[in-house]
Amino acid sequence: MSAHMRVPAVLLVAAALLVAGCSSGKKQHAATTTTPATAAPLASPLKVNLATTARGPEKGFNASQAAKHAAPNLQKFLTRYLTVAFLEPAQAKSGWKDLLGMFDPPVRGAAKKQLDSLALGSAAGNVTAIRPGKANAQAVVLYAGGHPAAATVRISFDGTADSAQGSGPVRLRATLQLLGGQPGWLIAAYDSKTGGEG
Repeated sequence: MSAHMRVPAVLLVAAALLVAGCSSGKKQHAATTTTPATAAPLASPLKVNLATTARGPEKGFNASQAAKHAAPNLQKFLTRYLTVAFLEPAQAKSGWKDLLGMFDPPVRGAAKKQLDSLALGSAAGNVTAIRPGKANAQAVVLYAGGHPAAATVRISFDGTADSAQGSGPVRLRATLQLLGGQPGWLIAAYDSKTGGEG
């Protein structure tokens, strides 16, 4: 299932300033091979490679400094998102409570219905572990009043899903519209797909 959310009005101005492409498509469950999993290689830790830029309306706005200021919290948020959505299949048992808590309250209901496009979703019950591979993100942060107010993030994640039936690729391609930054980010809109191949 593809996941698309309309951008709230507060993000319309941000969207005009933040240049980011979108991905969309249908959900494909993580593919598995028929070869039984033997001793799986040790997973390398998840690392999100984040490139951040910033924009602001203030005269004399220091975009480079603002990007450096916003990057650590943004990277922490994105790492947490991928960890909860993909590296902790047991989250499904709690109804993805931790993941849904990362969404702005008005979109949590829709996100709950679109977990197959945002996370492991219904495939989580068959997955014993995910070994993370590449995780890349590009973010444009909009400042207002000297603080990060919104961000557009394009994120891609590739990993390997292990199950009793074998192993196969799993991937995420998403564009996230974030609000906040003070004290933390929340996902206010998204265009996301997950799958096994491609």
